[in-house]
Formats: sequence, C-alpha cells, structure tokens
Amino acid sequence: MSAYTRQAMARLFDRTAETYDALGVDFFGAFATELLDRAGLVPGERVLDVGCGRGAVLFPAAERVGPEGSVLGIDLSAEMVERTAKDIAARGVNASVSLMDAQEPTLDDAAFDAVLASFVVFFLPDPVAGLRSWHRLLAPGGRLGVTTFGADDPRWAAVREVFKPFVPPELAWTLAVRSGLFATIEGFGQAVESAGFTGVTSVERVYPVKFADPGHWITWSWSHGQRMFWELVPEDRLDAVRRAVLAELEPLREHDGSVVLAQTVRYTLAHRG
Repeated sequence: MSAYTRQAMARLFDRTAETYDALGVDFFGAFATELLDRAGLVPGERVLDVGCGRGAVLFPAAERVGPEGSVLGIDLSAEMVERTAKDIAARGVNASVSLMDAQEPTLDDAAFDAVLASFVVFFLPDPVAGLRSWHRLLAPGGRLGVTTFGADDPRWAAVREVFKPFVPPELAWTLAVRSGLFATIEGFGQAVESAGFTGVTSVERVYPVKFADPGHWITWSWSHGQRMFWELVPEDRLDAVRRAVLAELEPLREHDGSVVLAQTVRYTLAHRG
C-alpha cells in the first residue's frame, strides 16, 4: 500500500466512524472478547490497542487491567480517535487514544506488557515491518495478540464477485487479505516468528454473524472496511450493484428472513523473544 492509499484508508475509516460497530451486529465486540480471554490480561498491565477503532478491544481491556493498569489505543483515522476520546472521557476509564500509524508507532521501546491488534495487520503496507515494530514495544515477557480473518464463507462468494469488476489493479490487495502470508495458520505463524516473536500459537473459530435481512447487511457493510468496495462503484451503477447483491443474498435467507455469515476468525498469540 502506497503512502497515498494509506491516507485514503484513513479517510475511509473517517467516513465509517459514526456508525462503526454500532448497527446491531455482534461482530467486533464478540471477537474482542475472545482475543482478550486468550491474551490473559491481568490487573496493572500496560496495553497497546493497535487500530483501536471505536474501542471494541480498548474498553474491555481497560476493565480487565483496572485502575492500576493502562490502555493506549492508536488509530490512523482522526475521526475514530476523536470519537473514541469522547467515549473514554464519558466513561471515565483508565485509557487514552492517539492518532498514529500502526506500522510505525512513535512509542517508547518496551513500554507495554501486551500489544493487541484486532483485524489490523493485513491493512499494513508491510505487515512484517509492523509486527517488528510491535515486538520492539513489548517489555520482556510481553505478549502479542492478533486477530485476522480466516477462509471466506463459500456461500457468500457470489456477493464478493459483484464488486470484483470495480476494483482497480492498484487495489487488488484489498481482495487478498486471506492470501499470501495470511493464507494459512502456518504461513502467518512463520511471519510472526520472522519478526522476532516466540511461542507462536494460532486457533481458528467460526462465528455465525446474523443480519436481520439482506438490506441490513448492505447498511452494515457501509459502516466498516467493506465501504471501500461500495465507494469504488460509479454512482450511476450503485443501484444496479445493490440490486445484484440483494439478488445473491435472497437465496441465503433463513426461515425468519435473516441472513447468516459464517465468519472464520484466527487468533494468534506470541511472546517477545
């Protein structure tokens, strides 16, 4: 990803910030809970939440480390940072948030006991460089917890194909977050080890993500990274693409009219070597 597209990504998430993780879908919060369970945070620890968004990891992490601990969230989106800062102030939790590049965080060495990154690393221009940066930030004995996406739900393949013709070559990487070093548990584990980590372990879990109806999925898809694909569609084609997506989702309806996405999530834990 070039510097230009990195800034374009920041602006994309600026536009999603108002409704991000706030449309009645149990998604980022559910995955954050399991990530935190696996990371085993304890009271008093210092935690970095990389790509904190609206705080799906940050707020429960702050609860777990308690008033004697601390959580710093960083994000490339100024709008995400501003809104999350207001939420932190309103809740009065022991956390803070800062505008910062996830791949090159300007933070002190060995400043954290845990670095957590939920659905972030595949957005980085150089994921291994980002992992090396996070390794540097960990204190001796510190640990890394990362979530990435596993295999796509094959039932939804036709929906993904609707957007494919509108993705230019320079954004082909957006279609490949589950390829390359993210394609397999083993491959990603080797990438984490190459950044200096030890004791790398990964597990995959499949979650049923429920949408009230096909239209609910479309509304939700504008509220996070999927919005990128909608915005690549020319304005005069948006209605046609929306109809095409609805047509592909219609056969997936459950008896109550809902549609369910089987989302595979990979949890990777590692320690500072």
